[in-house]
Amino acid sequence: MNPQKKLKTYNITYRPDADNRYKTETVTYQANDMNEAKLQFYAEYPEQENEAYLEIHSPLSNYTIDRENEKSAETSTTDGDTTSTTTTTTTNEANDPTTTFKKIAENPNKENNNTTTSTTTTTTMKKFNILNTFKLVNDYIKEITMLLIGLIPLLLLGVVIFGDDFFLGNIVVYNIQNILDSMGGFVGIITLLLIVYFYSRIQVKK
Repeated sequence: MNPQKKLKTYNITYRPDADNRYKTETVTYQANDMNEAKLQFYAEYPEQENEAYLEIHSPLSNYTIDRENEKSAETSTTDGDTTSTTTTTTTNEANDPTTTFKKIAENPNKENNNTTTSTTTTTTMKKFNILNTFKLVNDYIKEITMLLIGLIPLLLLGVVIFGDDFFLGNIVVYNIQNILDSMGGFVGIITLLLIVYFYSRIQVKK
């Protein structure tokens, strides 16, 4: 006995007036598939066959109906196999009891032979390393510092060539003079020499 398949729901949206694209209407059909629903729609609205706009929507509930239909089909197939086996056994038992005993011994509990294999997928999560984050931030700070240090000789050279009005060169010169004055002249020069020294060592390491 074949169980009756459940019909799926399809919502079809169309434009009653082709010139008015803002007005649409939606009708619902029960069918086995999308093509069957479209045929039902065209049978009811034949004037829409030549229209360009037509949307067919399949609700999520149709997936559930598909699974139920598949289970029903599998159950029907299993019942059919069981009936066929029973008929064959009965016929053979009437003719040859020994043959029937052999077949039963070769295929005990046919249902137990159906095994289900499940596969488990393990996703490995990456560990968060705080040291890599600090290293990345340190690299950014170092590059920005080297950029600012590299601007100092460029601006000083610009002031020498183009005068005090060159971009921010006059500000750099003024700040250097303030540093030298605040550190007592000679100490300021020593400080600048140390800055140049460390800058040169960094450049050599690169």
